[in-house]
Amino acid sequence: MSPEPGGVKPGIAVDPGVYHFIKTAGEAATRFHLRVEPDGSGLLLANAAEAAHLSPVGALMAHGILQGLADEAVIAEVKANFHGGTEAEIADDLFRVHQLLADLSSPDDNYPITNFGGVDETAHSRRLGAPFAADVVQGTPEQMENIVGSLWEAGIPHVTFLVQPDRDPQELVRAVEAAEDLGMVTGIRTVASWISEDILRQIARAGLDHCTLVFASCDPPEHNAMVERDGDFSVLMAAIDTCNDLELCVVAQIPLTDETAGELEDMVELLAEQGVRNFAFYAIACLDGEEKSDAAGALPARTLPQFATVVSEAAETAGARLIWEPPVKFDLQKSLSRHVIAGPRACGDVAVRVEADGTVFPARGPRSCAGNVLTQSWAEIWGNECFTAYREAVEKPKRCPDCPDLALCAAACPKDPTGWSDDTQDGEAS
Repeated sequence: MSPEPGGVKPGIAVDPGVYHFIKTAGEAATRFHLRVEPDGSGLLLANAAEAAHLSPVGALMAHGILQGLADEAVIAEVKANFHGGTEAEIADDLFRVHQLLADLSSPDDNYPITNFGGVDETAHSRRLGAPFAADVVQGTPEQMENIVGSLWEAGIPHVTFLVQPDRDPQELVRAVEAAEDLGMVTGIRTVASWISEDILRQIARAGLDHCTLVFASCDPPEHNAMVERDGDFSVLMAAIDTCNDLELCVVAQIPLTDETAGELEDMVELLAEQGVRNFAFYAIACLDGEEKSDAAGALPARTLPQFATVVSEAAETAGARLIWEPPVKFDLQKSLSRHVIAGPRACGDVAVRVEADGTVFPARGPRSCAGNVLTQSWAEIWGNECFTAYREAVEKPKRCPDCPDLALCAAACPKDPTGWSDDTQDGEAS
């Protein structure tokens, strides 16, 4: 999906950052986010549902079209900033960008994107200036407003608020409003019974794009036990119905554990029957041979590719979409249910976690603080050494021949614990 102008010498023609546009066609409106990287290449998002990678010339063309410039003006900008392309080649490339925008204007569904699908298929390398998304722990309204403002300035267009059951749910309404006012894609992640139907409807009216709900088991008592909330299963089913009624995208977040391993197909089938088409999976894992962790419900590393294959096949059968979230290393100091309630550190390989006080952590690896978005520049945070491996994995994904078709392996082998998020005492940086 990356328009590659023939014979055009790449340059940087659009300032790096995130540009937000709303384009209408008849009664339909499409929200576009054009993220321009430091090297001039671009990531074009439509309704937070579809993405296309653009060369520097493609990014310039998309920026011009979305601004409403005439084709003649866009072609003039290309000629002024790039050299080597003929008139016919530029016109052909512009036609393809127009077609790309038309295709992205009608995505199949509205769901959060958390990984760079197809990055390794593009013809040129990319240099990220910031992650694509941030998972922000719910704090005070002032904290969240300041954090989303800093994230937007850094070029991060997508924020998911991690609901905290001990905080006032009304705070979420203000947080979503603040993010939406900036033009950000917004979501929440929650155990269903942590928020009421009324709060969910208020958040949706504030502009929420997606709602991630924890789904721990097909068996209601088992699910309730895993999220430590009596009656949560029935609230979860009702919340899905409410989201469907509001035309709000639902994402079911399913932990891969010993408890869920035997019912993965049933879980996907049940949720698909409820109209859920987007699934986020993350493994709660342990090293091979760690008997206590295994007995507590964690999955040994060697089993992860097998269960990932089961998940992929079940989703394909149900016609569902998958989001693979980084595995979590099991901590013997916590129960399995505590891991399920906490969820993954961040929602994907191009996401970061931001605590309520502004501290930033990468999605994978030890719990190493990279800085604070409220007190430091993004350049300083992004330059922290804990993001070095992160950037290399996302910008230039590597694969081994063992599981060539497994999407879970895109950024790191699931069997390799160095690619897990490790919040255990041993994994926490001093």
